[in-house]
Amino acid sequence: MKIRWKVTLVATILACGGLAQAVPPEDEPLQLSQPQTRALRRIRARYEGRLQDVQMRLQGRRLELAQMIRSDSADKAIVKAKLDEIINLERERQTIFVDQLFDAKGQLSASQWGPFRQRVLRRLLQEHRMGGQPQRPESDPISP
Repeated sequence: MKIRWKVTLVATILACGGLAQAVPPEDEPLQLSQPQTRALRRIRARYEGRLQDVQMRLQGRRLELAQMIRSDSADKAIVKAKLDEIINLERERQTIFVDQLFDAKGQLSASQWGPFRQRVLRRLLQEHRMGGQPQRPESDPISP
């Protein structure tokens, strides 16, 4: 899908080019204060419901698209309209992600933002390799 390819491309460019820092190990602590940890958890919770809603709608539309394409009487215009719905939902999902990411950035110091950003990029690339399924440890307050 075009959008997934673009996200991967942007993540790869950021990881390889503009972020010329060493990638910290996943278990390297960000040394978050208690207020930062609470703020990041609140941010994640604030976006989680919206993100799950969009994810569920995306899954439904993808299933509908697959069923349409399986049909011998699939109509090209209807299939394209369904594809547009999927693309719009994917755009909405990515917009929610960016909003959440920058809300989190507002809670972090400059020295914390670099390692945090690297973790986010690493997770994005892992998700892409795993077919878009997010891996969010529940105990991790920084999971976007």
